[in-house]
Amino acid sequence: MPGPVTTVEDPAIDWFKFAYVQYVTSPEYLCSALMLWSQVETIGSRAQRLMLYPSHWNVEEIDTTRPSKPLTPIARLLKQAQTDYYVKLQPVDVLHQNHTEQTTWAGSYTKLLAFNLTQYDRVLHLDSDANYIRNMDELFLLPSSPVAMPYTYFGPPTNWAYSSHLLLLHPSTNLFQRIESAVQHAGPNENDMDMLNTIFSPNILAIPSRPYDLLSGELRRKSHQEYLGNLKDTWDAEKALAEAKYMHFSDWPIPKPWIQATKEELNRYMSDCVASEWFGATDCRDRTIWLGLYGMFARRRKEVCGIGFELQQRVMIGDAEDKGLSCDVVN
Repeated sequence: MPGPVTTVEDPAIDWFKFAYVQYVTSPEYLCSALMLWSQVETIGSRAQRLMLYPSHWNVEEIDTTRPSKPLTPIARLLKQAQTDYYVKLQPVDVLHQNHTEQTTWAGSYTKLLAFNLTQYDRVLHLDSDANYIRNMDELFLLPSSPVAMPYTYFGPPTNWAYSSHLLLLHPSTNLFQRIESAVQHAGPNENDMDMLNTIFSPNILAIPSRPYDLLSGELRRKSHQEYLGNLKDTWDAEKALAEAKYMHFSDWPIPKPWIQATKEELNRYMSDCVASEWFGATDCRDRTIWLGLYGMFARRRKEVCGIGFELQQRVMIGDAEDKGLSCDVVN
């Protein structure tokens, strides 16, 4: 990745022209977005903060079922984003394809509305199921490119695409019109990442995964050379997390972090302990850190979002090895 064209300390930079953006389409993602905004506020940022939310949500909605008539949980969190984390709210009509088969992708096209935020020169869109660990303002100063994204670095390098959960873009009316047309003609299995790769390849600027896009699933892998980027460095989970700036929860088939995985899932899919360099010892650091990420997410969710946003429970039906596996989510 080419270096920034200037430094973040340059007094000539107008930070009102740059914005961190998140979109939410459900209460679960709203809470996660709020958790991320709380990290941005704690760590600090120079750029503006904007959140897109469904236009049918009412920021002033009252819960009439309770005697004290407080705000509904959704309205409470929207207000909290404004007052506690200085986030601007923008209602939008959710973009989606009715024939999209994967429910995980439902509403994911809404992210692409960021291309229409022409009040900004550059936008850094962050998926909310993540941790904002260190300041990333320098990304706004990268050389001009329609979009910049990190690689999805799994599999042979020749097949690597770009991942859209960290998306730096130049808003543009013309680009947004292309995006809208692509959404209207999207195939049933085409998600926002596929669409961006199709539209902008080969003009995508690569953001290095290290340190800008650590996946939680990296701690479950046996080989880490793709993330490390060279054969000289050795994997150290503590060091990787300490140097990371943004960590995305991506652990399929483990569910999203607001859905509590069953013991069966954890036992089946968490990383194995390995033989330590010390005689007779076992190294379980990757497993411990990985479990700790989910434990910390659960604690922060309760602290930031409060009542009504507790972890969801799910019950496994069938065998995880069986293709007919299904899961029930219990709220």
